[in-house]
Amino acid sequence: MKLLTRYISLSILSASLIGIQQSAAADVMEEETNHPVSLAQFVTPGMNGFELAGVLGNLTGTAVEDVDFYRFFGQAGDVVTLDVDFGIGGQRSVDTVLAIFGDAPGFRMLRMNDDSYPLDTGSNSTYDSRITNFVLPSTGVYYVGVSHYPRYFRDGGVTLSGAAANGDYHLVISGVSESMLHINIAIKPGSDEVAPLNPKARGRVPVALLSSAGFDPKDVDVKSLTFGHDGNEPSLEKCSKPETDLNGDGAKDMVCHFDNQMSEFRKGDIEGVLKGAMKDGTMLEGRGLLKVVPEKAH
Repeated sequence: MKLLTRYISLSILSASLIGIQQSAAADVMEEETNHPVSLAQFVTPGMNGFELAGVLGNLTGTAVEDVDFYRFFGQAGDVVTLDVDFGIGGQRSVDTVLAIFGDAPGFRMLRMNDDSYPLDTGSNSTYDSRITNFVLPSTGVYYVGVSHYPRYFRDGGVTLSGAAANGDYHLVISGVSESMLHINIAIKPGSDEVAPLNPKARGRVPVALLSSAGFDPKDVDVKSLTFGHDGNEPSLEKCSKPETDLNGDGAKDMVCHFDNQMSEFRKGDIEGVLKGAMKDGTMLEGRGLLKVVPEKAH
């Protein structure tokens, strides 16, 4: 009876909110497959927070089982808030369940929430889950799980069984300190001259990630790498395994290749910016000299 009453109430509330749209564009979109917890999507919230748009299952047709997981790197003492908005009142309403977990291998559940009181800005219903003022106990990687009632979480990122319920939501994460590892890179390594680059040319730009006392290229999350005019360009094509010592420090460096045109360099640029993350979630950034040259005459 409790389950039936809850879903009748939810249906009435959802019907009263038809036409309410998500009021703000999200900063990040969910990327499937992000379950089980070991396949969590890596995100970088920062202290000012960000908003992620996700979908449990589908938005039309018969509901299918789905749970979403995200991971971020935080500092001990960070006071973090995890807030679901528009779970009720989006394109397809869903009563969300939210949890935060520690790192592998155990993925111990640290806190969970189903309904949140009082109603917060951005939500149309207290059925939108929220975890407020969670103090990170140590520096490292944390995992966030989004499920639906009555699929509550347990240690290990598993959930109790329950009828499928699908819908869209926005997840707002705030209060996470930014942690940045600055590394040395070499654009078009192998020459002592500043690398010339024609933005309109086809082909790849090789960039060496140079090892140092605090940086081992084999610990880079290669899929996270971006490179170009401001470092946010999704220009990565491939990376080779660290095999050669390019800077003479006795440790192996890694060379990655980026699409030249997708790097979006422009007249006046004097450096290229590489951004990404380590496998433990620490953000990294490197900057290297280059010179933009005009397209050759035909």
